[in-house]
Amino acid sequence: MPEDNSSRMGGVLAAFAAGAFVGAAVALLYAPRSGKDTREIMTAKGRELKGKVNDALDGIPAFIDGKKAEVASAIESGKEAIREELDKRLRVA
Repeated sequence: MPEDNSSRMGGVLAAFAAGAFVGAAVALLYAPRSGKDTREIMTAKGRELKGKVNDALDGIPAFIDGKKAEVASAIESGKEAIREELDKRLRVA
């Protein structure tokens, strides 16, 4: 199940990055600048976007580990609640 969530998150990040890049490219192409200036700006924005995407991707393993810990804790809490309920019912019977 975590693999499914991480692949969905990766897809969302990829779509966001692609949309941001296309939007920036269109905005720059319609800007009143020379071709050289536009290419330099696009290169800089591309590098900036690449850094942001890499930072986001670097955070995914920690995010997944945190969610795994939350799920494990919830499972343990559920097991404990079931044990307590069973103990109560066995004492009554």
